[in-house]
Amino acid sequence: MEEPSPTEPTNTFWLVLPPSVDRQRWLTNIHLAAYDAGWRIVQEGEAAGIDPGPQRLVITDDAHRATLLRAERIAAIVAEPESAPDAVIEAHGISTAEAIWHASMLLARALALAPDHEVVTARDLVAKPAELMLLGGLKIVVPESQAEFPKDPILAAAFRVYRDVAANQDDVFEWSERLFTYCPKASRDMGTSGVLDTTGRPRMLVHGPYLSLPPGLWRATMRFGVDRDAARHRYRLDWGTRTETISEHVIPGAPGMYELTLDFEWVASDAAEVRLILMEGSFMGSALFQGMTLRRITPDQASEDRAAA
Repeated sequence: MEEPSPTEPTNTFWLVLPPSVDRQRWLTNIHLAAYDAGWRIVQEGEAAGIDPGPQRLVITDDAHRATLLRAERIAAIVAEPESAPDAVIEAHGISTAEAIWHASMLLARALALAPDHEVVTARDLVAKPAELMLLGGLKIVVPESQAEFPKDPILAAAFRVYRDVAANQDDVFEWSERLFTYCPKASRDMGTSGVLDTTGRPRMLVHGPYLSLPPGLWRATMRFGVDRDAARHRYRLDWGTRTETISEHVIPGAPGMYELTLDFEWVASDAAEVRLILMEGSFMGSALFQGMTLRRITPDQASEDRAAA
């Protein structure tokens, strides 16, 4: 029988602080707040130990570490999420693709702590509060943000999805075609991102972008086009996680631009994947993938839209 995860002691508190350009400033102010409150900051490895002493605070960038220990006292501060990929690249020297996956995973896990735990979002910080009172006794001075115009506006636009716990249904997030990965054979002779040669065997033409999403019902509207030759073939569009998706088969029938909308519910934070798959061999033709828009919807809205279709 599987052993249950250890439980953190009752005087241990966790504060989740995902990557951002302002993370070091937040850490400085959190340390000062802990000192003023008489709390002791400990390392993650000490979190499961028994200590009858003063309140202990563990600071982590990954909410999963706290939930794995079944911690009861957790708070998160998700500040300037658009800057998270750049912060990860600077800290770890990894590729942009790896930074997208890593930063989005940490942000989605932090947001997923709500509503059971306190989560301060970038939208909350727009009002510029002077202080935050978290975990029942930690008074943190909000630092002045040093975020500047993002190095990659397309990437920053995609990471806007992490600015709030429950994105408003009117919020539409743009995931550019530049965020996706393309079949090398289909795109190698094309000079523009998203333009694809469909000549050849059945295969996956497009996949990605592997940004993690927090739990919720997410609607993706994918945009793609075909010329006269490519319009005759059957395609499959998938939307969901890497292990579970909802799919739609289409034969366009005529050249032009098309939109396809699919809804998928995330029950836990996980990387999002779109797949555009050519389902049959093609002698010629070209297709165009123009990215997608994303928004969070309610189950009632999904039901109403299906009834109206």
